[in-house]
Amino acid sequence: MSHEKPYTRAELESRPDTFPDRGPLCLGCNTRIPEFAELTESEATRIRELIAEDEKAFAMSELESATGCSTRFAKIWVIHSGIPDLVGDTAPCPYCGGDLITAKAQQCQHCYMDWHDPKRPYNLRTKKPNKSEEPTPNPPFD
Repeated sequence: MSHEKPYTRAELESRPDTFPDRGPLCLGCNTRIPEFAELTESEATRIRELIAEDEKAFAMSELESATGCSTRFAKIWVIHSGIPDLVGDTAPCPYCGGDLITAKAQQCQHCYMDWHDPKRPYNLRTKKPNKSEEPTPNPPFD
């Protein structure tokens, strides 16, 4: 959690349907990611699993039930998986090792691989599935 006070259920239930005014700032879209006082780690994990399974509407519904938040807050949280996209915070491409634009990126600007569907990665240049290429393990740090 950030250093800001998370939203409580009572606060959310009496709040008008506006954008969050506190929470970590996503530098990618300039939106605050709401944090919830009543959201347990096990609930957050379950909701992130639903997001990973591309069950975003169900994840939003679960988040609304668990916290009392609005659909707007739930959508913002689910889009970001509760974590802001930090510009400059990158990760290596699992296919070529090049730096991704963000740590949450699912396509690479170097080798043109796209793995939004991890079971069916494909090359954006050729538009063909890449069945033979498996992600390479990250090289060890020296």
